[in-house]
Amino acid sequence: MRWPGLLVLALLAGAGPAGAAGWLSAVRDDALGLDPAVAAAQAQLRAVEEKVVQARAGFGPTANITVDQNQTHYAETLSRRSFHGTVTTLQVTQPLLHNELFPALKSAQAQFEQARASLAQVRDESTVRLLEAVFDALKARDAVTLASAQRLAAEEQLASARRSFTVGNVSVIDVREAEAKIDTVDAQAIAAAADLALKQQLLTELAGRPLPELLERSLDGDRMPDLPPASMLEWLADAQLHNPQLQAAQRTLEASEAELRKAWQGHAPTVNLTYTYTNNADTGTVTSIFPRQGQASAVGVSLNIPLFASGATQARVRESMALRDKVRADVDAVRRTVQLGVRQNFSAALSSVSLAHGLETATRSLEVAFRANRRGYEVGMKVNAEVLDAQTKVFESRRNLSRARYDAWLSYVKLKSYAGMLGDEDIDALDRLLVVSPSQQPQPSRARTPAPGEEAPQ
Repeated sequence: MRWPGLLVLALLAGAGPAGAAGWLSAVRDDALGLDPAVAAAQAQLRAVEEKVVQARAGFGPTANITVDQNQTHYAETLSRRSFHGTVTTLQVTQPLLHNELFPALKSAQAQFEQARASLAQVRDESTVRLLEAVFDALKARDAVTLASAQRLAAEEQLASARRSFTVGNVSVIDVREAEAKIDTVDAQAIAAAADLALKQQLLTELAGRPLPELLERSLDGDRMPDLPPASMLEWLADAQLHNPQLQAAQRTLEASEAELRKAWQGHAPTVNLTYTYTNNADTGTVTSIFPRQGQASAVGVSLNIPLFASGATQARVRESMALRDKVRADVDAVRRTVQLGVRQNFSAALSSVSLAHGLETATRSLEVAFRANRRGYEVGMKVNAEVLDAQTKVFESRRNLSRARYDAWLSYVKLKSYAGMLGDEDIDALDRLLVVSPSQQPQPSRARTPAPGEEAPQ
């Protein structure tokens, strides 16, 4: 089952500058290699794989060789003598009827599938953590960029206020307001720089190396996730089929049911085919002084019928039933968690997309309002506080627009992860969304200001 959002990412795979593809995938591979949770899941998968081999080996024959040596000292009334003997026994056993072997194999196979699904889940979680750190770093970078641009705009407004004060068009209050604005912007810039340093450090720990090249990238603002509201049911259906956490829980349930069937077989008889070969050699016996050597072989069938185990078999059955019921409840809990995660991230992505579209229009309107206030101040119809307030709103809207775009794509990635559809092609598509471009600081709209000694128009 597919949806329009997949088509968007597929189209993005062919877009972007040459040489940009693969950077994010390489960083993701480095992060997966350093993630201890991924390493633990891989080791668990290898361990469970050997359980499958052990369960299959139960159907095959087993062979054992036993060697017994003895030394005997025999004394009679008139003589003493010593003799020794060696008994070598080879026994081969082939199970003919062992009903517990089949559920044991089924349990091992289910545990292997559970471990594989758990590894996929851990890899997705690691990928989402990395992408979240990448977007957080880009948000912090944009905040620093906007703070720098706001500082330039505040400096220009201060220069304008000082020129107007020099020619007597404004009071000193306007100058002080512009100076206070610069101090405020400086404090915001310091906080933004500290936040960026923290986000970069976190990203460095995840990737295992600094990523200064990330700050050269910008999110393609023309691309947004395509999420029709009616596609919610499709996402939920795909999550039920492909979510790795839910698959792992379901495989655990299969393993617990197989263990219950295995416990029930504790009452069942077992039948084995045996072959025994014995080689007996000695240098004498108590009744003979002559050495002997002989061989014997035997083929037989052994039947074992359990009669009484002091209640241990029934206890194992009850234990397995209780564990099965617990795992069944865990599956229901995971299913609810997955459904909730799909709904939350779908709503968050849809909300962020709508917010971004709204902020695009709002930003353009606020820029027009800022230019109008700036022009009104120059002709004496507005005070400096109104210009500074309009300027602040413009930069806040730009910052919120940038965050909404990042939040939309991050929620979309989480949504794909919950649906079990997050793959390498999605990472490559996101890599092409983060286009490499020169640093472009948003510049404020510049209106003509009076030159020194020139009166502003009235």
